Amino acid sequence: MRSFASHLPQALSIVSLALLGVACANSVRSADDKTADPASAAQDPAAGTADDDSAPPHALGTIVLGEQHSASDGLSTPVISATFLPDAKLAKGCNRKVGTCEVTQVPRCTTGGTVGCPSGEACAFDDICQPRCVKACTKACTAGEECFFSTSAPDASGMECKKSTRFDAGAIAFSGTTQAISLFPPYAVRPEGNGAPFVPGSEIKVVATGAKEAGFARFEERFKATSFLETNPSLRKLSRAAVFGSGSIPVAWEPGEDAVVVTVSGGGGVATCKADDKAGKFEIQRAVLEAAIGESTTSSSALSISVSRERKEVKKSSKTVGSLPGQPMQAVGWLELVTRSSEVASFTSCGAGTGIAACGEVCVNTLSDPKNCGACGRTCLSSQYCSSGVCR
Repeated sequence: MRSFASHLPQALSIVSLALLGVACANSVRSADDKTADPASAAQDPAAGTADDDSAPPHALGTIVLGEQHSASDGLSTPVISATFLPDAKLAKGCNRKVGTCEVTQVPRCTTGGTVGCPSGEACAFDDICQPRCVKACTKACTAGEECFFSTSAPDASGMECKKSTRFDAGAIAFSGTTQAISLFPPYAVRPEGNGAPFVPGSEIKVVATGAKEAGFARFEERFKATSFLETNPSLRKLSRAAVFGSGSIPVAWEPGEDAVVVTVSGGGGVATCKADDKAGKFEIQRAVLEAAIGESTTSSSALSISVSRERKEVKKSSKTVGSLPGQPMQAVGWLELVTRSSEVASFTSCGAGTGIAACGEVCVNTLSDPKNCGACGRTCLSSQYCSSGVCR
């Protein structure tokens, strides 16, 4: 079974502050297939959105301007990223449905009854989203080259170095933002300052000079920024007991006109839930939380919850130029222009040991704690002690 992970070095030029899941590959048209008409893709309203499985074949560029603020202290950090893929299908992750949400799964491999892979191998999903241990390409290459597996490799390792070809859009610059932003391939970004790179509702212009080797041709687009999001009540008011308890978790915000995405991230994967911005509220089901937490262990579990408002405009009139040796590249390029405002909070469980429980925000052992003997709030008399959850 051929692992998709081997395609990533050539296929992707990315800067992002978020986790990119390993994708499930699908057969697509080659770079020589130029039958798609960029104009028709741009004008056909039934052509689908960029993340729609029914959309026609296309390359995909995603530009994100956003901010992420902490629910605990309100500190806002700029988020700026640019990603360009020669085929949109490379962005598809190995997901499963949990209620109305999707969970991007984390590959977990087992070797001889032990979790993990042998030395020199890595765990990744194959073409049908089954976890497999795949050999890592470890040959040391010079600058401008990447390691690939090849049947024509000069040694028994099957590895050789080949010139790497980037897929990008050249230099990118913006106007209408709150700070000067210029990006150059491979789009390494070090956002500075405290706050969003946009004013809510403002118009932003983006210009790209076009790829020098392979990627998107020159483009110039305008798009409108979203509005800021704040949860009410704040995510910081969620208790540890509620997050790692047994019921669903309600989140709420001031209603808006764009889209809201609720994200839960943990050791089991990333759950993404689409919510109605106009409704101003959403219930995170316990099954979604458990899927993100993953398999329970005796150690504590970490969980991050974010609520984001985003506005996404999809432009479908771009073209691609150049070619990627041995890689599929679509002739039509769709461009996602995204502005986003997110509030995030992180939580840590008390662990899964016998008797360990969260009483309010404090982790206690109900088997021996005289103030929480057998259950939270059950206090033993001053003359008693707690043993096995019983005051004696």
